[in-house]
Amino acid sequence: MDRFSKLHPIFHFLYFIGMFVLIVSVYNPFFILVSLLGALLYEVKSRGKEVLSSLKFSVVMIWVIGLFNMLFAHYGMTVLFKIGDTEFTLEALFYGLNQGFVVTAMVLWFGIFGRVVDSEKVIYAFRFAPKTALLFSMVLGFIPRFTKKLKDIETASMALNGGKKPKNKMKSALNNLSALVTYSLESSIVTADSMTARGYNPKAVRYSRYKFKAIDGVMIALSLVALVYVICAKAGGKITFIFDPRIYSKSFDAVAFVLFLLLSLLPVIIDLTEEILWKISYAKN
Repeated sequence: MDRFSKLHPIFHFLYFIGMFVLIVSVYNPFFILVSLLGALLYEVKSRGKEVLSSLKFSVVMIWVIGLFNMLFAHYGMTVLFKIGDTEFTLEALFYGLNQGFVVTAMVLWFGIFGRVVDSEKVIYAFRFAPKTALLFSMVLGFIPRFTKKLKDIETASMALNGGKKPKNKMKSALNNLSALVTYSLESSIVTADSMTARGYNPKAVRYSRYKFKAIDGVMIALSLVALVYVICAKAGGKITFIFDPRIYSKSFDAVAFVLFLLLSLLPVIIDLTEEILWKISYAKN
């Protein structure tokens, strides 16, 4: 039961925008790991074993970014090894790994955003700007559609080669990309003609099935309190983490950390609370 995805679209937009802002701005490994944990728990609960493929890719990406930063950025005092006169430090590796965690957390949370916020919610949230809402919702819809189409193109390309992988992978990738771009342009023209033929009017009155409830107001209020407190703590230098010349936590606000932890785990907490209440109600009956 995914209770979190059934909350009001306004809450969803405020929540995800807040999470994106905090992940990028806080830049503290303790907070980044907490945000990553919250995203992973929600992904496991929502998708089950399907998340393993994403997790493998995330681990590889974290280490690639970390090693890349260590190889090309030379700062810090803890030398791991030397090649000639070049020193490779723990601080550079740790900073790179932290960057990898930030990127991974953003990718996971954006994936959750893409599944929770569908085109109908986008159009509702931006109903004051219907053309922008339509454009945004179409972009969100095109991403999975074009991803699936690219896989179909790759499969068809392999079939033409007798089921063998192409020898020149770069040329094959460019040909597949060219076919995808051609398909996307044709699809855009067909979509535009279809909307014109059906008399699309951005100013038309639309029915909405979303109703703002008390729980939505409570969730928005709690999220805003946590968001504002953490941002103020960051601006006030209360959650500062130093990467150079040594790795250490200069300041740490326990209240900000707890609020950020609750904010990151909020989707899982909402779903688990709903399941517990449902089981209690079922047991009474």
